[in-house]
Amino acid sequence: MSLQIKPCNPRVQRAVLLMMRADNVSRQSMGPFLLRTLNRVLMPSGCRPWLGALMLLFVAGSAVAAEASRVTLKTLIETAQAQDPWIAGSFFRQAREEAFSRGAVGLPAPTVTLGMSNLPVNSFHFDQEPMTQFKLGVQQRLPRGRTLELTRQKFDQQGLKQMHSRAARKADIVRRVSHLYLEVFRYEQMASLIENDLSLFDQLIENALSQYTTGALGFHQQGVIQAQTQRSRLIDRFNLARQQQDQQYAALSAWFGSDLAGDGLHFAGELAQVFPVPAAILIQDPAAKAQTLAQAFAAHPMVRGLDEGINAAETETGLAAARSKAQWGLNASYGQRQDSALGVERADFLSFGVSFDLPMINRRQQNSQVTAAIAAREGVKTDRALLLRQIKSGYDLAELNYGHLFVREQHFASQLLKQVSEEAAASLAAYTTESGSFSDVLQASISGLKIKIDALNVEVDRYQSIVDLNYYLVALNPVMALSVGATSLEARSQRTVK
Repeated sequence: MSLQIKPCNPRVQRAVLLMMRADNVSRQSMGPFLLRTLNRVLMPSGCRPWLGALMLLFVAGSAVAAEASRVTLKTLIETAQAQDPWIAGSFFRQAREEAFSRGAVGLPAPTVTLGMSNLPVNSFHFDQEPMTQFKLGVQQRLPRGRTLELTRQKFDQQGLKQMHSRAARKADIVRRVSHLYLEVFRYEQMASLIENDLSLFDQLIENALSQYTTGALGFHQQGVIQAQTQRSRLIDRFNLARQQQDQQYAALSAWFGSDLAGDGLHFAGELAQVFPVPAAILIQDPAAKAQTLAQAFAAHPMVRGLDEGINAAETETGLAAARSKAQWGLNASYGQRQDSALGVERADFLSFGVSFDLPMINRRQQNSQVTAAIAAREGVKTDRALLLRQIKSGYDLAELNYGHLFVREQHFASQLLKQVSEEAAASLAAYTTESGSFSDVLQASISGLKIKIDALNVEVDRYQSIVDLNYYLVALNPVMALSVGATSLEARSQRTVK
């Protein structure tokens, strides 16, 4: 017994083909597209079960593909850090220092000498004279003072400096990628606000045309033209927002060497979950807060890198002092003699010796090297003091911006946004009851959009100040953990407004 499926009529087959070609349709509008497709055909009862199953499988596959295309901020940061050429080069630079450190543990290569001594020039016979001999000598020079140990220590410290430099680079990548992430969010939301207002303007224009064509009292062609002009301006602002958004996408893609998601991305979720406020700025006790900040600034990866630089410079000072010590050497030689022409046996010679140089003769040069090393060390210390001052200044500026932006954001939420909403509703109500003018409705709508965009800019700026604060306080939160939550970048389909 075999299972046979009866073919459907051509109209149903056409519906199936349309669904199979639906890959070119945006996933965001996939549901309405399928409904429109099914409404255009007549489905016999025999075709409904398998066609419904096919539709469920197709929608489920589209949902899985859409979920797979989501890119979270945490993924963006991890990918940017993993693909950063500077970090990869830092590993090689550290490997170089480690290789030098391993190579610094050995003694200098010994010197071997071969020669003939006291060879008679009248006959050049090896057995003619008793003092003629073949000599084999070995000489081993010893390092000056503690130069061997200090050289190895210097390379180790330079390798640790690369480790802190990589941590600083990763923190900087977190800050830069987060700023670009928020810039994309800014222009995405700005375009959405403008797009929402365009529907209101379409209704106003339709009503204005209706009033004008019916010859309503007090309504002139100027109102229609004004509404159309404002709509055209909104479309231009929408296109500008999309342009700026794409510019931020390009800047963000530069960290990955390729486009992030083809047509574009957009956001969903609460940014407060992604960018939590650092706990250090909420400390009320001034003394405790100052101590916490001082410890955080001193533990910043950039400062730690300079600390290792200071240690390496200190080691270099010790090396310069060690080079003024005498360098000792050990030598040994073996002299072989031939028996005499008469057959008398001659004994071979074995020699030992110790050598050393006299660095005190060149004391001025040695002192100059020590002085130069000390100056280099003090120069690195001044660089560290300058860096600490810059970090503190940057933190103070970020904290100041955060405080003012927080106040402004609360003011927008508690008063301005509500007031412009009430103003727009009042002007529209007055216009519908013929007690208000059409220009008042337009002005209220434009003013409301401006306030909404200002509120959006304040919100994004506040989150960017939080990103800066987390960068300066990275030592208190080394991994800079990002709560993913529902926030993600998703594939975007609708890009233009006609």
